[in-house]
Amino acid sequence: MLHWILTLSVMGAFAALGVFAHSKLGTVRNKEQRPHQQPWGLIMIGCVFVIFLGVVHIMNLLGVETGPDKGPFGRF
Repeated sequence: MLHWILTLSVMGAFAALGVFAHSKLGTVRNKEQRPHQQPWGLIMIGCVFVIFLGVVHIMNLLGVETGPDKGPFGRF
């Protein structure tokens, strides 16, 4: 049960960070009218990657075997 709580909590936190990064993408700072120094696009991509890993982890918790050998076409 602890794995479920931690996985869903981390996925929720990264979803919130991704939404925040999306809102900051393309904006400028108020005082100096220069772009932000944080790469918000890369932060959004990282959030999506972590959420994808969380989905795979949940599938493994449910008992679905994932990995390169377990696909419908086998290992290439």
